[in-house]
Parts: sequence; C-alpha cells; structure tokens
Amino acid sequence: MEKKRLFPFVFPLCDYRGRFLRPFDLIKSRTFSCSYLLIVCSIAFFLGFGHWGGHRCESFIEQLACSSSIWPNKLFSKPHEYFLSFFTSPYFHNDLPHLRLVLYGFLIFGQSFEAWNNPKSTFILFFSCISFTCIIMGLFINIGYYFDSDSDFFNSAISRGFIGGSVGMFGLLGGLSNHSRKKWLIPLLVVIFEIWNVFVNGISTFISMGHLISFFFGFFFWGFCIKKNLFIKPSI
Repeated sequence: MEKKRLFPFVFPLCDYRGRFLRPFDLIKSRTFSCSYLLIVCSIAFFLGFGHWGGHRCESFIEQLACSSSIWPNKLFSKPHEYFLSFFTSPYFHNDLPHLRLVLYGFLIFGQSFEAWNNPKSTFILFFSCISFTCIIMGLFINIGYYFDSDSDFFNSAISRGFIGGSVGMFGLLGGLSNHSRKKWLIPLLVVIFEIWNVFVNGISTFISMGHLISFFFGFFFWGFCIKKNLFIKPSI
C-alpha cells in the first residue's frame, strides 16, 4: 500500500499519482476548478470588481456584486435571497488581491482536492461548506445583533455584504487534509495562518471565522465521506 503524503497537493497538470495528463483528461479531472476559475477571471477581466462590504453599489459591476452578495440582514427578512446568494457570491471579488488569494488557493488546494476525488465531489463540498458557514455565521451575527444592537462588532457585520470564493476554497482545503499522512497537520497550520490573518494582516474577524468554520466543516464532512466511501472515486 502506497504511503500517504504529508502534504497531499497535486501539480495542476498531473493526476493524484503524479502522472502528467493529456489536455482532455486534465479538463475532465478538473472540470469544476477550470470552470470556476474561468468564470471568476472573466467577470473580473470584463466587468471588474465589487466593493469591500458592498458599501458602494454604483457602477454596473458593483450593483451586480451587491445583488449577489451574502447579506446577513436578509437571513430572516428575505431568506430566499439569502440562500440564493450561497451560489452567486463566490463568483465576485472585491479587488485584485482578493481574487489572487482565491486563484492561488484553487491552483494549490482546490484542484488538488478535485484530483484526489472528482468534479462532482468538489462541487458538492465547495457549496456545502459555503452553505453551512453562511447559515452558522448568519445566525451568529443576527442573534448577536438582536441581543447587543449597540455593538460595533455586530453592527459592522450585519450591515455589510460578503462575496468571494475564499470560504469555499478553505472548505476544499479542509477536505483535502484528510488525504494527508498527518491529517491534523494542515488544520494546525490553517489555525496559525488565521491568527496571523486577524492580528497581523488585519482581516475582518468575521471573514476569518468563516474561513475556519468552512475549513473544519470540510475537514469533518469529507472525513465522514471517506469513511463511508461516498463521492470519493477519482475521475481519472
């Protein structure tokens, strides 16, 4: 039996065994990653970017991004729009650094997960992680705001929108961690990264919480799927 790798990352042109793939087989094995990256890059190139937090919705792309954003204040007032945004928000980004984070994340983590599994599994885990995270965070923000409406912490979160694919990407990384020889190594590194992200890099606490919730949901959910042999057959 082949020994598991410490870091189960896969070179983008290879299958999970490290063998180079022909163009058709490569696209077949990375259908979700290729289509997702093509869409987000096309939106950014032809239309541009949204605005951080959805605080400005003036230009066409800003209006489109705002209408596609996850707005916590819609969880109870407009739940149908809130749940629909789970599937629209990942395709819009706030600026080039934001897009780069997701591009690099998919080129390293997302397509690696897809190589180990298959496009269907990647689609399911990506949007499951986003959905779970948005429900948990939406409840947390709304309940927190209800009991402490004067809090700047909850006020800032309930009055803004969230876009981008980083939450789903972290979920795929969580799932990928199960293919490591030391399955708790990547989770430890992710926690350290998010501590740096909040206290040094200055990212929003809510965004960091979303990353961690998605990561650990992906980690435990995909661990369960592997145990039960669900969705895990590689496409190539």
